[in-house]
Amino acid sequence: MQTTTFLDIPPEFGLQMIKAQAMERSLPFDEPPDGVTLHLPLGQIHACGENGGLRLTLNASDDVKLHLLQEVVDHRLDEAAVALDRRWSLTNPGLVPPNLTFATVASCEHVYPSYYRVRLSGASLERFSRDGLHFRLLFPPESHIGQWPFVSGSGRVEWPGGISQWHRPVYTTRSVDPENGTLDFDVFAHEGGRVTDWCKTLQPGMDVAIMGPGGEWLPDAAWIALFGDETALPAIARILESLPTETSGVATILVSDAHDKQHLKTPSGMAVRWLVRGDGISLLNELKQLEIPDDNRFVWIASERSEVNQARDMLADRGLQKSEMRAASYWSRQQS
Repeated sequence: MQTTTFLDIPPEFGLQMIKAQAMERSLPFDEPPDGVTLHLPLGQIHACGENGGLRLTLNASDDVKLHLLQEVVDHRLDEAAVALDRRWSLTNPGLVPPNLTFATVASCEHVYPSYYRVRLSGASLERFSRDGLHFRLLFPPESHIGQWPFVSGSGRVEWPGGISQWHRPVYTTRSVDPENGTLDFDVFAHEGGRVTDWCKTLQPGMDVAIMGPGGEWLPDAAWIALFGDETALPAIARILESLPTETSGVATILVSDAHDKQHLKTPSGMAVRWLVRGDGISLLNELKQLEIPDDNRFVWIASERSEVNQARDMLADRGLQKSEMRAASYWSRQQS
C-alpha cells in the first residue's frame, strides 16, 4: 500500500534533514538517483525533489503498517515544524484509524498480588501477536465519552477534545489466541493508578478500545540479557516465551512481593533470576556484574527513567553499540 504527500520546502534541505535523521538513529538508507530511500521495519520512505519542493512516498505491506509509518513521519515533521499544512493522498475521512481496534472484556483476574490479568475478546486481535510488543488502552476525556479518534480529510488523525486530554497508557500483549479471538495483558497494580481502579470495575462484555501494535519487537541475537522491574515483567515474559529455542542468556527481574514470581516459559539456555526489593537490591548493581560476550549479543533493560539512563551510559561505556541494546523508560519517579 502507498500514500504520498508534498512538502513545500527546498528539496536539498529536506533530503539532508532525512539523511541526518537516518544516521542519528542508525537507520538503513540508500540514495537512488532521484533522492533518498529509508528502510524501516514498518516499510519504506522515499523522498525526492519535485517542482521546487519535496515529495514523500510511503510504502508498507498493509494499512496498519502504512498508517503507523505515516504517524512516524508526521511526528518528525511536526517536531521540526515543517510543512504543517501537509495532506496525504490516501485518506478515509471519518473512519477510525486502521490501528484502532474495538474489543470486549472476557475476564479480569487478580492472578498475582501485584498483577491483574485482563482478557479481551474480538475479531481483529490476531495482528497483536506480531509487529510490536505493545499497545495503548484508550480512555477519552469525560467531555467526549463515546467518541473516538478519526481520520480527517488531510489523512491525519483527529482526537476529540485534543490528544493531550486522552489517557493512553501503554501495555504489553502477554499472549494472543487467534483461534479463539482473545488477547491477554497484565496490569501492574498500584494504589491510585487509573488503570488499577479500572480493573476493579471490569465486567465481562464491557467495551474496550485499543490502538496498536507498536513499539519494539523481539531482540535478535544468540545471547540476550533482560533486566526489568515490576512494570517490565509482562514484556520480559512475552519476550522469553517468544525467543528461538537456541537462545542463551539471562533474565533478571525485580519484584515487590516474592509471591509475584511466576513460572515463565524460556529457552533451555536462558536463566531467570528473581530479585525482591530490599536493602541494597538494584538492577544497576546486577547489570554492573553482568558478564557480556564480545559479539552476537543484546542487552535489554526497562524500569524507572533515571535508572534506565544510567544503564544506557553504563552499557555504552562497556562497548555496546546502539544496535546491541535497548534501554526503555517505563515510568518516572517524579510522576509516580
